[in-house]
Amino acid sequence: MLVGEPGIGKTRTAQELATYAGLRGAQVLWGRCYEEQGAPPYWPWVQAIRSYVREKEPEELRSEMGAGAEDIAEIISDVRERLPGLRTPPQLEPEQARFRLFDSITAFLKSASRRQPLVLVLDDLHWADHPSLLLLEFVARELSGSRLLLVGTYRDMELSRRHPLSLTLGELTRERLFQRVLLRGLSQEDVGRFIELVSGFAPPRGMVEAVHRQTEGNPLFVTEVVRLLVQEGEVGARHAVPLRDSDTWSVRIPEGVREVIGRRLDRLSERCNETLTIASVIGREFTLEHLRPLIEDMTEDRLLEVLEEALAARVIEELPQAVGRYQFTHALIQETLAGELSTTRKVRLHARIAVALEELYSDNIEAHAAELAHHFAEAQTALGTDKLIIYSSLAGERALATYAYEEALAHIQRGLAAKEVPLTGSQPAQDLQEADLLFGLVRAQVATLEFHELHEAVVTIGRAFEFYSESGEVDRAVAVAEVSFIGPPGHRTGVAGLLARALALVPPDSHPAGRLLSRYSRALAMEEGDDEGSRKAFDGAMAIARQEGDTVLEMRTWAVGAEADMNYLRRHDALEKALRALGLARDADDPLGELTARFFAVLSLRETGNPEEAERHALVLLDIAERLKGRTNVALALHGNESINSFQGNWNAARSYSDRGLVSGSFTPVFLGMRAHLEYEIGNSAQGDINFRAFVEMIRGIPLGPGLLHAQAALVIPLVGRIIGRLDGADLARQAAEAVISSTNSPPACTGIARAGLALLETLEGHISEVRKHYEDLKVWQGATVHFVALSGDRLLGILAQAMGETDQAVAHFEDALAFCRKAGYRPELAWS
Repeated sequence: MLVGEPGIGKTRTAQELATYAGLRGAQVLWGRCYEEQGAPPYWPWVQAIRSYVREKEPEELRSEMGAGAEDIAEIISDVRERLPGLRTPPQLEPEQARFRLFDSITAFLKSASRRQPLVLVLDDLHWADHPSLLLLEFVARELSGSRLLLVGTYRDMELSRRHPLSLTLGELTRERLFQRVLLRGLSQEDVGRFIELVSGFAPPRGMVEAVHRQTEGNPLFVTEVVRLLVQEGEVGARHAVPLRDSDTWSVRIPEGVREVIGRRLDRLSERCNETLTIASVIGREFTLEHLRPLIEDMTEDRLLEVLEEALAARVIEELPQAVGRYQFTHALIQETLAGELSTTRKVRLHARIAVALEELYSDNIEAHAAELAHHFAEAQTALGTDKLIIYSSLAGERALATYAYEEALAHIQRGLAAKEVPLTGSQPAQDLQEADLLFGLVRAQVATLEFHELHEAVVTIGRAFEFYSESGEVDRAVAVAEVSFIGPPGHRTGVAGLLARALALVPPDSHPAGRLLSRYSRALAMEEGDDEGSRKAFDGAMAIARQEGDTVLEMRTWAVGAEADMNYLRRHDALEKALRALGLARDADDPLGELTARFFAVLSLRETGNPEEAERHALVLLDIAERLKGRTNVALALHGNESINSFQGNWNAARSYSDRGLVSGSFTPVFLGMRAHLEYEIGNSAQGDINFRAFVEMIRGIPLGPGLLHAQAALVIPLVGRIIGRLDGADLARQAAEAVISSTNSPPACTGIARAGLALLETLEGHISEVRKHYEDLKVWQGATVHFVALSGDRLLGILAQAMGETDQAVAHFEDALAFCRKAGYRPELAWS
């Protein structure tokens, strides 16, 4: 990574590297990120790969891309033109589809590099769209053993902690091959040499000092200032005028580079400036075709002359990808020109550009929908919202089709805002266009929202479904229902009812019914507490999956069954179903289904005392999650790995997974609670206090309910109290436990965790009669561990028996705990027992 401020020479350094690599037999591919919002997803990757595709013979290209060509063609249409007859990829879940695309691109680049070393330059990554950054992370992990060099440039001054590139850099720094090169300004000696080369005269020392001091050696600033000095005759035989009382020199350098650029632009003709101003509103890059309809009083020959003037002044440069394509030599030049326009004139220009581009792209509107949506948005006050809504919807759907979920979210939200549709609330869609926008919104939300925000997506599903079902749009109603998901166990979101309504719209033994039944089975188990209904839906989904020969549906249904069994404390059944699902993984090619199955295999193996096998699955689980991305996926995998290491007393590894979990943006309370327990357990009270206070504060901010987070709070608070000798947050623990236990729809695992916590709380507060009420119910944890912390169920029962004065029972339970923990290798729990 080449890093530095604007104008420091990042791109120029990359160009030198490209020349060096080219002379030594490597092929260099360039992709430039685009600051304006109109760029399609994966734009830098598209540019780079497209230039390669156009140069290669079809057979060679087919050999290098292999089966992945059909995936790559979804975002790079040139592939389909070069390789006619490619099939359309199958419809997959969003995370799986994105993984498949990333894997295909990575495999292609590695394959191509075997024929000839590749250098792939991604310029201006601070402007990269989020999907492009996710692809960069994916490819970077696969570089080892290939003949592929990735070079990126970015402005460090533009990055905040929350900037998408900051998160990507955090991932990349863990890669052994990653290197960051910080470019600094030219030295004073370099500045003097540069002035001499440009002017043909050796400059006085004072002038060099002044230029260096005021530019801080920034090559762009130095270049612009020196060029201005040369043009004005300030460098040459007479140089600049020395001050009377000093040997220092004062050169007429503007304080800001915008001023320098403005002075330089003033030397161009008025017509040239007018043309460049229009071009600046188009964006950093523009074409002759873009400009021609916008400048009606100028012939094409005259327009070319004006552009030649700008080329000669090095204000713009030609791009090698196509004839008649240009870009401003620096983003600041484009920004300076656009910034001088009044709001009214800028809106009018965007309006003219929008209309002209719409006509220009009439044969291929969808491919340019994002660009059109951007200009129609900027010209909304002049052109209205009708076409803005249409193009925002098209751009959103195209982004979804290429797994660019963050881009899709932005486009669709803009379309809904233009239509004056609130993003929140439960009002159903009023027309088909609104319903389609909401359908797009929920698909983007499911892939981008954090775990605690997912209820927003449930509401959106209902708003679209209501319109589709009432207006007879059955296929669309089923499709939006299939997007549905289930939140934390025990929380009723209304998804089960919605799925039931969707099932009523389709034939009972049809393929769509099978897909809906699989989801319905999970909703009944996790949200409604209906174990019998869940099993019936499971059987129906499985029968249809086998009837249709749908391996993916069968695999996912086994995984759903594993989740239900685990939440109903049928641990061995859960493991059996998870392993059945994993047995289909190779044929199904369904990473998302495999992730679910592996997670519940990990939980089952961990709780029944088989950490070695659990860890084997957990490491594969994390690899899949990191490839799929998605906050929830990664958080689940990190939680699985953290808990296994914590149970075994591998504190450093557990802390490492916990640290990553805490910044993942999902399951934060889970990680805080487990981390607090870990820190207290090893005697780090100060850090334990920090995590515990944050955990309690976060739980207090969540409305009381029957879910997993309140079950965790009910357990962690008294466990921490036993370690540190004081009971903080007892009121919260009791309220949380009672909210879970009193629920009729909370699954047994949640209820059991909450009851364990409440029983421990009663022992600490001396309410022995209450302890007796819970003892029998808590025997469900015998021979296993209680979820979230390494608490042996047998030790839990021993603590309760001891509190009740049943010494013989307590001893027997503790002996069982010792045997379980010795066999499992759960050292901390062995010590406590």
